[in-house]
Amino acid sequence: MTRAYSRRSESVSVSDDRDATVRRKKRSTVPDEPRSAEKTPETPPQKSLLRPPKLAPSAWQLYFTDWIQRQQASNTRKLNVAQAAKEAGQEYAGLSAEEKEPYKRRSQAAKELRERELASYMRTLTPDDIKRENAFRAAQRKAGKSRKSNIKDPNAPKKPLSAYFMFLQRIRADQRLVREIFGDETETTKQSVLAAAKWRSMTDDERKPFLAQAEQEKLDYEAARRLYEEGTAGYSSSINFSILPNNSDSTFRPSPLIKSEPLSSESDSEGFATDDTLDYYIRS
Repeated sequence: MTRAYSRRSESVSVSDDRDATVRRKKRSTVPDEPRSAEKTPETPPQKSLLRPPKLAPSAWQLYFTDWIQRQQASNTRKLNVAQAAKEAGQEYAGLSAEEKEPYKRRSQAAKELRERELASYMRTLTPDDIKRENAFRAAQRKAGKSRKSNIKDPNAPKKPLSAYFMFLQRIRADQRLVREIFGDETETTKQSVLAAAKWRSMTDDERKPFLAQAEQEKLDYEAARRLYEEGTAGYSSSINFSILPNNSDSTFRPSPLIKSEPLSSESDSEGFATDDTLDYYIRS
């Protein structure tokens, strides 16, 4: 039996469909709130905001400055920078070691002053300043525009040593252990090989003081780093070097007299350079 539909029911159905279409269009125009709340990746800075002290002049640059001043005082002729650098470079190359010595002393004094100024400047940087600069340098390296490495925060807590390097420090601090493990070997690379062999031959109980101290220093470092990044004052850690009092008779007990510092450090001046150098004019 065929069911009959009235025209009224058809009109209601068409009207409902039209209203539903309008509602769907309105919902599509409303921005999706959860998506708008998503964080977009930060774009790296387009330029460096740091203004470190300028590089100290080299001996050649000091000579070239004096040469320019002598030419200006005589006022005999006018030279452009390329011509002046060429003539002054030839004269500088002909100087004896004694004649160059005053310029080298002045250059060395300027470099020492610049290192002190740079160290003071680096201590004024905040963690955000260093993070921004390193993001800029990473973007420059990725784009192939620079080879500058990241700078290190001189105010940040220092990373602790591993248990093995604490063991190595302990050996070097005791002449008896040096003679026992290294013997007559004086080359650093070969000493490291001998120390590594000794470390591998040690029992768990002999390694335990170093492992425990390394774990303690790691916990102290993590706490200090969090405090520093949050900007909390007094982030310095107090490391307990007597965390294993029952190991006082251990031959390889970590020495409390040894300060835990990284084995290699990066110069504070690493990566800082200026474009106002004239060293490309001459290579003496």
